[in-house]
Amino acid sequence: MAALLSAGVFLLAASAQAAPERIGDFNLIDHTGMAHQLSKYGYQKAVVIMSQANGCSINETQSTQYKILRTRFEDQGVSFVMLNASTNDNTSSITRAHEVHHLDMPVLVDDTQLVAESLGITKAGEIVVVEPTTRTVLYRGPMDIPSSMRTGTIGTTHLVDAVTAAIAGQLSAETVVVELDAPADCQLNFPAVADVPDYATEVAPILIERCVVCHIDGGIGPFAMNSHQMVQGWGPMIREVLMTKRMPPSQVDPSIQHFDNARNMPIAEVQTLVRWINAGSPRE
Repeated sequence: MAALLSAGVFLLAASAQAAPERIGDFNLIDHTGMAHQLSKYGYQKAVVIMSQANGCSINETQSTQYKILRTRFEDQGVSFVMLNASTNDNTSSITRAHEVHHLDMPVLVDDTQLVAESLGITKAGEIVVVEPTTRTVLYRGPMDIPSSMRTGTIGTTHLVDAVTAAIAGQLSAETVVVELDAPADCQLNFPAVADVPDYATEVAPILIERCVVCHIDGGIGPFAMNSHQMVQGWGPMIREVLMTKRMPPSQVDPSIQHFDNARNMPIAEVQTLVRWINAGSPRE
């Protein structure tokens, strides 16, 4: 009976579906220094993104299952990557964990946590399946639970079903969401954001420092950031070029320190701009 009740909980969670979620394009550098842009996976049927954090017990116990899943589908037009959005980890510690646990997949370093936010990831161990052409989220939740004759547990196939449907080109009209009950060592800490960033005191100074040198009347930028209305109108484009690292120009792997002309923006500034735009780019 307990096994049936347990299975019922997962079935109930799986029924919590919503309209299909779509995310913006993004570009992240992995632990080896290679860039991964979601839109450039458009030749694939699906991208499976596995949330990872050093020390997460789910990642450690399911590492073999990750590899089995990848082996099953990688030759059918599916790419597999890991995503680390933990504030406790950095490229060096991620690389060490990658070697110790033989993760055998690129680990994308989401140091701003903005990609995790856009994907709806809040815990390590969550898996997100994305159709890269439309950037539609097909599934978000844990690894499927195998059936067990010994315990009488009825397994789940939500993740595999989503990947299989993507391969067949039969995309669901809804995003399947299954709750993951993750232990404390897999919880991701996101900084509390009490208020929308203020345009005059927080946003405008960043734009003046980082952008206006090019985005002025007669400048090389395609539009002038000469008013709030102008910046607000271009907000979605500004967010896209920040998330894909097209702007500011001359960005390089932040773990490389010897480029004097590198123009990487501080993490806090990128977060401020994107969260302000996500809030509708308000003046007040």
